[in-house]
Amino acid sequence: MGSYDSKARRARLRLAAVGVSAVAALALVGTLAITTLSGGEDEPGKVEAKSPPDSSASGSPAPTASAKEFTPATAARIPLLKATSNTDGIGTGFEHSALGATSAAVSYWEDLDFLDDVIAEKQWSAIAASDSPETVDQGVSEVRKVREGVGLPPSGGTPDGITFSTNVKAALTRSLEPSGDVVNVWMVFDRFATIKDKGTDGDPLRDETTNLILKWQNGDWKVTTEAKYTAKVRGPRAYDPDSKFAWMDGWREVSDG
Repeated sequence: MGSYDSKARRARLRLAAVGVSAVAALALVGTLAITTLSGGEDEPGKVEAKSPPDSSASGSPAPTASAKEFTPATAARIPLLKATSNTDGIGTGFEHSALGATSAAVSYWEDLDFLDDVIAEKQWSAIAASDSPETVDQGVSEVRKVREGVGLPPSGGTPDGITFSTNVKAALTRSLEPSGDVVNVWMVFDRFATIKDKGTDGDPLRDETTNLILKWQNGDWKVTTEAKYTAKVRGPRAYDPDSKFAWMDGWREVSDG
């Protein structure tokens, strides 16, 4: 995970706190883009393509003389693929392609539980690379930090009466290996809390940025946090749906089809 982690963690804590506090208050009265894969050694805000763009893989228009006029909001969205299987409560089974990698990252991030450490451990175990066991440990550790940060016991489930939903809006995918079998996927997402009998949180998280590194292993895309890959990750240009520079950097809006 990249340099946005501290900000994202604070944001997760804030949202969790809003949801948990709301549930506690209720109790008191009787009642939580794909783009063509390019080299991973890119500088922040810059794409150094190692191979010609493959517009068929990304679902985006091929670059032309007028490409600079596109923005993430005006260009074609990436039609994400659906998971073909389910393992321990998380969608799995994505094709071996750039689109498959992006679809997997978005699906994983939207499905991962970030407040129930027991569920999270099963989910991370299902999607972590076999040679990256620390990925599971880090994922579970993050959940427990969130729990402690909002005054919950280190281990346990989500408080009754609150649910969360995560919606990834845009993605930027770059290869970290010439083979294209290890990719880094940046994502911009919103997260909402819904409280029983109270509706949706009026102050949701918006435009948060995170990333997952995936490698093709045993017929599916698996998450890895191996140092040899995390060292290659560089922060992207900030996402802006109306910026032609964000589009040129590789940001694409995504669609569930």
